[in-house]
Amino acid sequence: MNKTNVRSRRSFRQERDLIQAFGQRDLKSKFKGTALGWLWSLVVPLASLGIYTLIFGGLFKMVPATIASRHEGIGIFAVWLFAGLTIWGFFQNSINAGINGLLGSGGLLQKVYFPAYSAVLGSCLAIGVQSGIEVGLLLVVLACLTNVSWTWLLLVPFMLLLVVFTGAVSVILSIWNIYVRDLAHLVGVFLQLMFYATPIIYNPDIVPESVWGLPAHDLVQAMPMAQFISLFRSLVYSLQPGSIGDWLACCVWAGVALIGAVLVFRRWGADLGERI
Repeated sequence: MNKTNVRSRRSFRQERDLIQAFGQRDLKSKFKGTALGWLWSLVVPLASLGIYTLIFGGLFKMVPATIASRHEGIGIFAVWLFAGLTIWGFFQNSINAGINGLLGSGGLLQKVYFPAYSAVLGSCLAIGVQSGIEVGLLLVVLACLTNVSWTWLLLVPFMLLLVVFTGAVSVILSIWNIYVRDLAHLVGVFLQLMFYATPIIYNPDIVPESVWGLPAHDLVQAMPMAQFISLFRSLVYSLQPGSIGDWLACCVWAGVALIGAVLVFRRWGADLGERI
């Protein structure tokens, strides 16, 4: 059969069912054979939040960078930390899952043509479900602390920007990894470096203005994930709507990543089944 007969161009909306199917496959395999099943999606983040509370709040007595005035004096550094780790975890896990998801779909891709981004975004969707549960738990904890405001409504556009940015970066790296297999290992090292370079577990105010002649403080705060995490904490924790500059920065990063993903897919995204 001529390959061009089965590779008819379809819109992203038409691939939605396929992306959902890949996501459901990954979710089922994640909890398959476990005694608690889906309960692990609740147990793990609750356990993490408990550990952060004991270690950082109880042992090290660390305080958050910003705190709503009516909660001043309440040691909830663990909640502030959990908020940052949730957003970073979605980004990091989506990239790793996207790379593995595309490689794992190689056998199927050799038999049936489908856009490479379907497998990548399906894996990201599975990670997104887990991260969504963690965000829900975070909001429940904040609600119990009466730390609620209308700024939570802005989570909808924020999440949309974050999903677009993360999904686009995952597609770019997953496709490039098919051509350069060392990339997956380099990405793992780079993500570790970015984790510590991004103000997730520390206050960005402790970063010096200049290091080795470089504007370290400005560079740290200008990184894309630093801006996404800062805006998320502002919305749900500090109960501030975020500045126009923060929103514009997130929109620019999401737009640039999306354009990059489209260009990479059109240039290198075809015939991947023959390369996997």
